[in-house]
Amino acid sequence: MDSNIKTNLLENLQEQIIKRKAMFIPMLFVTTFGLVGYAAVDKEAPVIGANKIEVLYGTKLDKSMFAISDNQDSLEAIDVQINDKSYDPYQLGIYNVEVTATDLFSNVSLPKTVQVEVVDKTAPDLKPVGKSNGYVIDVPVKGSNDITKYVQATDNVDGDVTPFIETNQKLDTSKLGTQTIELSVSDTVGNVTKQTYEFFVSDTQAPNISYKKGSTVTVDYGSKFSYSDYVDITDNFDKEVASIKVDGTVNTKEIGSTTLNLTAVDSSGNESKATLKVDVKDISAPTINLSKTSLTITTGKSFNAKGYLNSAIDNKDGNVTSKVKISDSVNTDKAGKYSVKYTVTDAAGNTASKTLSVKVENPIPTNAGAASSALSRVGSRYVNGGSGPNAFDCSGLTQWAYRQNGISIPRTAAAQYSATSRVSKSSLKAGDLVFFKGTTGKGGITHVGIYVGGGRFVHAGTSRTGVTTANLNSSYWTSHWAGGGRK
Repeated sequence: MDSNIKTNLLENLQEQIIKRKAMFIPMLFVTTFGLVGYAAVDKEAPVIGANKIEVLYGTKLDKSMFAISDNQDSLEAIDVQINDKSYDPYQLGIYNVEVTATDLFSNVSLPKTVQVEVVDKTAPDLKPVGKSNGYVIDVPVKGSNDITKYVQATDNVDGDVTPFIETNQKLDTSKLGTQTIELSVSDTVGNVTKQTYEFFVSDTQAPNISYKKGSTVTVDYGSKFSYSDYVDITDNFDKEVASIKVDGTVNTKEIGSTTLNLTAVDSSGNESKATLKVDVKDISAPTINLSKTSLTITTGKSFNAKGYLNSAIDNKDGNVTSKVKISDSVNTDKAGKYSVKYTVTDAAGNTASKTLSVKVENPIPTNAGAASSALSRVGSRYVNGGSGPNAFDCSGLTQWAYRQNGISIPRTAAAQYSATSRVSKSSLKAGDLVFFKGTTGKGGITHVGIYVGGGRFVHAGTSRTGVTTANLNSSYWTSHWAGGGRK
């Protein structure tokens, strides 16, 4: 027998004898008789019984999976070589794995190809999100109705399968209380997990107190005060906050500061607190009242600016009319436009001002009789066909004014134009007639008035203006100018 074989057999027999606790056999007997006996007896290689095996996803292969047996040796004593280079425990499918077994007597089995199928038999895991534990899940009232915001599902193979969670009913977060909902989720190979959860919808959010103009506000002396003008109090669930308590009062008739303590409690007992500091100050300027804001006077007439000041009243200081300062620049000897400024300041330094616009005009000449008569009817009504003495149309007024001075002219504007001699605009004198064309949208002479001097004329305009004076040189009347007429 080859010396190497003898040596190996001896070493193996000694190891087996030690394991089997057979120390009572004399070593000399084992080494002489046993070598030949065992070598002659065990010539059978181990048997690999498995042809196809099924393993769970993620499992590492070991020899216990392949049904390996030997006529002499236990599985623990058999050396098994598993060629798993093509095997991926994290990829479902079937793999061909070559297995070889060698017993203690170096009997080697023929290599055997075993089909190894990696399968997934583990269902997804459902787990509450956040602080919720067990099968009771806290949900905020008016929160999301999406179940996946409160429960997540993970699978050992597919990973996150939360989007595939199904429920037997929808979650309703609009009402308080407990809702029992069954959840189910499956992975791609059909493993299903079902679990029933109690979704407890509650209101744990306190009312929101927000400032409209900041936590410190200034209110005017003597004004009406309400905290609601400066603070908004809203709740996530209650349409109206159940209880609002305000500690402190604000007296706007006293200059100074007050701090209000606000407490808001909703119907679920959630409470919010805030403070509002209110400074009462005199921040309003006095009110100046004038009898007029504009007026027109003729040159040479007297003007008293103070006569147009009615009063100046302050919210705190009361009547401050005597403190009003007047800036008067009106020169009644010169035609033009002027401004009179009224200014007053209260004790707190608040200043108010108001302006009176004054127009100084040269007087309209009234020495011509017809012009004077027509001017005496300023303010009378306009009536189509009216001939006076209290209502006129344009030609009715001119005929009436001329008649008052013993002059007879026709009734209509066109006839009056034909009955008078032409006068240029630059040569007009008080009492001359002024004619216009196209004022009614028709051709020919359509309107007439009486020149009163100073570039103005008097006429019966419309039902809105009645008898009034107008600027002959305005763009409107210039565009319709037909000529002057003198009788």
